[in-house]
Amino acid sequence: MPGEHLLVIDDSPTLLKVVESTLTRAGYRVDTAVDGLAGLSLVRDARTVPDLILLDGVIPGTDPAEICRELASDATLGRVPVIVMATKGDDLEARFARASNVVDYISKPFSPDALQAVVSHVVEGRARAVEAAPGGPIPEREGATGPTDASRAAVAEALSKSTSPEATATVLGGYALTGDLAVISLGDVFSMLEERAQSGVLRVVNTATRAQIELVFDEGRIDFAGAVGVSEEFLLGRFAVERGDVTAASLEAVLAERKRATSKPPLFGADLVARKLLTEAQLKRAMVRQTSELVYETLRWTHGFFQLRRGTDHDAEAALFALARGAALAINVDRLLLEGYRRVDEWRVIERVVDSFDRVFVRDEAKIADLPRGTFTREELAVLERIDGRLTVREIVRALRLGSFDVSKVLFRLLRTKLIRPRVAPTAV
Repeated sequence: MPGEHLLVIDDSPTLLKVVESTLTRAGYRVDTAVDGLAGLSLVRDARTVPDLILLDGVIPGTDPAEICRELASDATLGRVPVIVMATKGDDLEARFARASNVVDYISKPFSPDALQAVVSHVVEGRARAVEAAPGGPIPEREGATGPTDASRAAVAEALSKSTSPEATATVLGGYALTGDLAVISLGDVFSMLEERAQSGVLRVVNTATRAQIELVFDEGRIDFAGAVGVSEEFLLGRFAVERGDVTAASLEAVLAERKRATSKPPLFGADLVARKLLTEAQLKRAMVRQTSELVYETLRWTHGFFQLRRGTDHDAEAALFALARGAALAINVDRLLLEGYRRVDEWRVIERVVDSFDRVFVRDEAKIADLPRGTFTREELAVLERIDGRLTVREIVRALRLGSFDVSKVLFRLLRTKLIRPRVAPTAV
């Protein structure tokens, strides 16, 4: 019921902003607090009683169940219903068994539609109870530590009205965890899977480019990655060539032979090992690099969704798990996130200057000639040699078999030092 007053308590500034923005757009008045004490102070200072409290199920250094009990014992807030925003798999029955004011919970990460549906259900139910018994106590639910049938129905109704076919497919597909990349940080999802030692296949889809990356988690570590629709820079061979483990010419010869094959060839990595072009150790190093780069790429995506399936009942997931068992990369998620976030921050700066992979640059030959010998790194020289006023950034990336991040970093430095400039198309007179 739009217009009602809501209080959101969560230690994550990002989630607070997302929830506040979603519910404000839905017409609610929203206050936020980073912990229970701040929430109580906010209510008492404002001298207004919220119609509903949304509480984070995990607040470092604080027991959210104890916050619920404090709220329940407060003379002002005792009858205000609480929705717990919990991570999937939390043992809510045990943790909130004595919290009589908890009426429902919603699993993180959640979609805006699901959040609005659950909040609307609780707020409207409370309003109906007040209307049915003016001045009387608001009925409380016994043992309210899980989603009610009514709230499930409300979420299902919201999803049925969604224009996104992915939302419906998520519900019907039996996924354990889903979310919108524009709302939920994929880094938080990775961290949660690591902390809870989860296993399963995480599918991440970029709806802007239609690229899809699938990551196999085994007890919180990433064992394998597969991708469809990504650029050539993420192909396995590039990383083997980059390390010098195989020559570009040898790789091209293998690719050409595989293309001519009349029967289905073996997996590319296994084929390179069988041909003695790579050792098992070299292949594993290349796969770790490939998987890491694919993870870094997903952290940049803001248009799309993710889905986690924990079982291997489906053929696609079973095949990926089989590949993962063979690879067993066991990559630490924290290490990936540290590098990934660093790259995300750098990308934001770089993209202000290198704003399109279709951009073409020209060299300032006079300035370059004035620089002393040994000024440029090997990567900078390689990129400079390809800047000819005709090749786009995309074509330079493809020609050099380097990553777009590495090439863009070099272009950024060259542009900042005015050694190159964007090509300006001639103007017709």
